[in-house]
Amino acid sequence: MSVIKNQMLKGVRWTGISTLLITIIQILQFALLANQMSVAQFGLVGMITTIVIFSQILLDLGLGSAIIQREELRERMLSTLHWLNLFVGAGLFALLMGASPLIAAFFHREELTQLIRLLALMFLIAPVGQQSQYLLQRDLRFNDLAIIEMGAAILSFIILMVLIFTISPIYAYVISQVVLYALKGILYFFCYRKTWRPSFVFDLSECREVLPFGAFQLSSRLVNRIGSNIDVILIGRFLGAEALGIYNLVYQIVTIPVLKINPILTRVAFPVFSKHQGNTTALNDGFLHMTKLLGLVTFPMLMGLTAVANVFIQSVFGEKWMEAVPILQIMAIVGILRVLMNPNGSVILAKGKANITFYWDAGVLILYGLTLWGAVLTGSLETVAWTYAGVSFVNFIVGRWLLAWLIQLRWKAYIKTIAVPFGLSLIMTVTAYFIKETSSGYFPQAAIWPLLISVTSGAGLYIMLLGFAYPNFIKKRTRGQQL
Repeated sequence: MSVIKNQMLKGVRWTGISTLLITIIQILQFALLANQMSVAQFGLVGMITTIVIFSQILLDLGLGSAIIQREELRERMLSTLHWLNLFVGAGLFALLMGASPLIAAFFHREELTQLIRLLALMFLIAPVGQQSQYLLQRDLRFNDLAIIEMGAAILSFIILMVLIFTISPIYAYVISQVVLYALKGILYFFCYRKTWRPSFVFDLSECREVLPFGAFQLSSRLVNRIGSNIDVILIGRFLGAEALGIYNLVYQIVTIPVLKINPILTRVAFPVFSKHQGNTTALNDGFLHMTKLLGLVTFPMLMGLTAVANVFIQSVFGEKWMEAVPILQIMAIVGILRVLMNPNGSVILAKGKANITFYWDAGVLILYGLTLWGAVLTGSLETVAWTYAGVSFVNFIVGRWLLAWLIQLRWKAYIKTIAVPFGLSLIMTVTAYFIKETSSGYFPQAAIWPLLISVTSGAGLYIMLLGFAYPNFIKKRTRGQQL
């Protein structure tokens, strides 16, 4: 096994355990919120999530990737960046406190003012462990990162469960998020303090080597996130909180593989790829290997979801959410494309090409913004979803062309890599659909049974198909070889 694959697999083990537990917790949290909240309140969750995403990007300043990517780091540089993060965190706190009425007015929801001000508290605490988190990742200490993140997620969920039945569900959610991010920041700092502690140094001249990289990365991430969240912003602004509630439910479901499963590999891939940034063959091999693993795990989830969408929504979230079914089936296409596009960033940043990422994301933002703005004006969520899927496909094609130029990625090798996961998942999806339709006739009043029968049968079939496609899988894994 190549060095790059071995390093990735070691990190994947711990990151996978952490992600699995956190994903289970967030799915339970997700279902709990959807059942306890009104559709409009769930729309507020989408608005709050968007605010958190942009605030975290500003807090990072794009320098996290710079730290991980650099081969050598100086003490004075790290200390300066630590204090810079604290200053930016205080600035974000003040900004959110002051701008909360304006944000609330933009979305036509007065209650957002107090919710945002409560949320702002996290930015006074979370920055404490910002540099420590990056250094843990750079040192490939994924076991420590996993333990911290699992512990914070568990405590946050416990607090949510206690509060959601005693105060307003939306306030319970915001408080749990403050606890989650603040606790992670504190734990990162204490975990790495034996290896490094910040000194009382603040000299921006020490950071002149990483600031240009960070500036491009910050700009790129802001542009990327505006593009990724422009749908939420436009729907919340023009279609209202209830429409956003339905869309947010769907978006959360289809992006679980992207946001939770993909990072098992991509979080490990960036520091590993960075250590092999000069070896194009190794990067190509590692990218294709990562793509195959992502496809094997996420394709069956997202494709199978289209087959059981109606019974899934009815059983897990209830009748009030049935309007989300056709949107969910369309947005599954977006989920698949995002799974395939997500690893691009690890390669591009590992090559030190943060400027390319910025220009690419800027072009995508313009394309997404114009097309989704037109779609929102139709007043139809289905039109928005189909538009999102179409533009995502265009973005996917551009991404393959970019990697062909950057690491000489070949279309033939890429198609061969994803063909087997896609084919196996398609067989499973068609089978699960017919089983669901047949079993629904026997259980017309209970959607849970068709859901359980079709999902169990589909999963069993997929595992069996994997055995046929990769007959030596268990033997190779036992010997520590590649799939």
